[in-house]
Amino acid sequence: MMDLYGFLFQRVLYPGLQSGLKRRPTLDHLRELERTQWCSLDELEALQERELGRLLAHVFQNIPYLRERYRAAGLEVGDVHHLDDLRRLPLLTRDEAREHFAERRSVAPPFATIDKSTSGTTGRPLAFAYDFGSEYWRQATKLRGYGWAGYQLGDPSIHYWGSPSLEPPPFGRRLKETVDHSFRREHYVDCTERSPEALDRVVERIRAVKPKVIVCYAQAGAALARHVNATGCRDWSDINVICAAERLFQSDRSAMMSAFGPGVFETYGNREVMLIAAECEAHAGLHQSMENLIVEVVVRDGDRQRLAEPGELGEVAITDLHNYGAPFVRYLTGDLAVAHANERCACGRWLSRLESIEGRSTETLRDAQGNPVSGMFFSVLMAYLADKVREFQVIQRRDNAIDLRLVPVGKLDDSLLQAIKDHIGKYVPGVPLRSEVVSELLPDRTGKRRVVVVEN
Repeated sequence: MMDLYGFLFQRVLYPGLQSGLKRRPTLDHLRELERTQWCSLDELEALQERELGRLLAHVFQNIPYLRERYRAAGLEVGDVHHLDDLRRLPLLTRDEAREHFAERRSVAPPFATIDKSTSGTTGRPLAFAYDFGSEYWRQATKLRGYGWAGYQLGDPSIHYWGSPSLEPPPFGRRLKETVDHSFRREHYVDCTERSPEALDRVVERIRAVKPKVIVCYAQAGAALARHVNATGCRDWSDINVICAAERLFQSDRSAMMSAFGPGVFETYGNREVMLIAAECEAHAGLHQSMENLIVEVVVRDGDRQRLAEPGELGEVAITDLHNYGAPFVRYLTGDLAVAHANERCACGRWLSRLESIEGRSTETLRDAQGNPVSGMFFSVLMAYLADKVREFQVIQRRDNAIDLRLVPVGKLDDSLLQAIKDHIGKYVPGVPLRSEVVSELLPDRTGKRRVVVVEN
């Protein structure tokens, strides 16, 4: 049941700020998304085709790298009319997106005005950008997906997340974020340290905040849930849990259901495009954000490619329909997913689904006391160093020592290297840390290169 502040926030404060003062169309988009989620599959695909046509017209006119790439493949803008035609366009790998970032920026409005970077789970930082129009769609899509998990604007929430940085943001930015989080009643808790004492502090925060929803890294939420179950400290009613950033295993879901209640929801997204898919109340796969993205599960065999069959594993390729500033068209995220049959969900929605997300779990390291530390910590940290570190790898040896390998963009300053080591030492205390600057990172015998490796 919504309290008075939640009611005022949702009906007056947030609309007044977003739609009134700031004149942002986020809530208009959200209302449209809440309508279109009940459309037929044919209607949703027709919507995608309209948006794809507009995007590609802009790409051929204003995105030099993609235009020349498509023309080299013998294609012009009029050659892609339907979703099936999309597969005639070349796939965009992560390496290509990184190396040709400047040439993927639009030379005409709307320009890319929001610049970010991510290391993802590949260990190779990627710079990317998008325009404000895309930002509004991203926020609306997130609100709808979180809404399926019971989250409402203004509800008190805990975000059990990781955001370690070497230096705190400027005071003005910190103040703005603090005010914004308070306004939204969002409480952020660092999930990196997972000792019993740290988990006890999270439990106390839950008791103090009384959140309607917990948003968490999947493995962080699982560690917290197992601590709650082991100590028998649950004294709260059901809290819905929204899991992100890592794969949610069934054992993790079961632990969270015991600790927090039956409302455990998996989401899938990345920093490049935000929410890609989310679980609804039927818990039967993850609904794709079809109005904002085209999601393909692709099976490649040499130069040949096809869409995965239902139940088949493939690579995830994303086309962001509203990022005109620096478009991602058929972008291979580096993730693997299992395709779901195109059929109506028990919830009544025709939005296409992914059956499951694979290959998103990051290995867990241990500090000197044996306490778990999320390997996701390193991916988040390196996102802040994308202009200085091209690739990285973390290996925890059998003797518990950690080897950190870095491929620098240029020369890596000794003081920065020491700052990185000191910062990591705070989160993995008591463990010997060796750093090595190398020119490249080689794959293992299987051809894969894991970002975080824990030797058995």
